[in-house]
Amino acid sequence: MIYYKIMKRILSLLVFLLLIACTPEERIRQINESDFHTEIGYAYFIEKNYQLAYSEFHKALQIDPNNKNALHGLALVHMEFQEYEAAKDLFLKTLSLDQDYADAWFNLGICYQKLNMHKEAIEAFQKALNNPLFVTQDKAYFGQGLSYYRTGRYEEAKNAFDKAIKRNVLLIQAHLYMALTYQKLNQYSEAAKTLRNAIRLDSSFKGDVDKFSKTLKEELNTQQTNMPKEDILDLLEILKY
Repeated sequence: MIYYKIMKRILSLLVFLLLIACTPEERIRQINESDFHTEIGYAYFIEKNYQLAYSEFHKALQIDPNNKNALHGLALVHMEFQEYEAAKDLFLKTLSLDQDYADAWFNLGICYQKLNMHKEAIEAFQKALNNPLFVTQDKAYFGQGLSYYRTGRYEEAKNAFDKAIKRNVLLIQAHLYMALTYQKLNQYSEAAKTLRNAIRLDSSFKGDVDKFSKTLKEELNTQQTNMPKEDILDLLEILKY
């Protein structure tokens, strides 16, 4: 909330300075109210105040229906509300306005995964990776690997997870799913080695296998986990190797 208040004051001051310095025609050109509401929307989104973010993105789109950043922001809000079909449509509309919007391709890939559209997810992640300005390549390769894994394409999953790890060795999820992939390929010693390396790299465990095992079992009991139950059970099985 502090971030939003400071940002709002700065933007309000800029608007005031522009108003007193510009002619009426210049005001129309320089003060873009749609972008103003979009920036406020993202500030709310960062604070996880999704209802207010939703309202600001809608205000932005009422002024400019083709504001690609507002469309993208609104799609992200729908993702948080688990309204994936609505999010997908907004991401696609964003990309119809800008085919080079790498973040939109990446988030569309995540959305496709939520809809179990893994072929489309792999293609969307690749579109993001094709953009040389896209920063989080590690996460896009991990996303591809996850969709390959879910569709039983384990060799391709292994290659994608390897690319993710090479770009970010601390992307623990990539290590975990690499271990699971080795298990699916019946490479049990590699699965065990990869999993133990992940536990070593994870700052929450620092190599403590017993603590890791206990945490997984607690997640199973409370059903508060980001991983499917079958994946957790497989990780526990790998620990026995």
